[in-house]
Amino acid sequence: MSMCWWCHWGWPKPIADIYIRAVEDLDGFLNALHFGPSHIVWEDENWDCAQWCLDHFDEYREDYDEEELAIVRRSLEELLLVPDEYKECPADYNGNNPGQFPPPAHWTMIHAAWKI
Repeated sequence: MSMCWWCHWGWPKPIADIYIRAVEDLDGFLNALHFGPSHIVWEDENWDCAQWCLDHFDEYREDYDEEELAIVRRSLEELLLVPDEYKECPADYNGNNPGQFPPPAHWTMIHAAWKI
């Protein structure tokens, strides 16, 4: 059984900070992040898909208001500025035993950022 590396280690601080700010600006309403135009990024932890989400933003607007959508868009735009090194789990991670594949020592990880 494979296990999500991000679920085990948490999110790199530069990514978690963007998410936490967006959640705070949305007054804790996570749906706009997890089920709207950024669902591939914030729900599925595909950090490298921010540009795709922006390119297809209007296809997944759902029933969110313009203020919520502006916050979601900002989160994706900010994520594009995060160095790519933070967007990938270790290349040699095989889907098993994530504890044996720690993040680089210079990364600060925020566990369960989505539970703020």
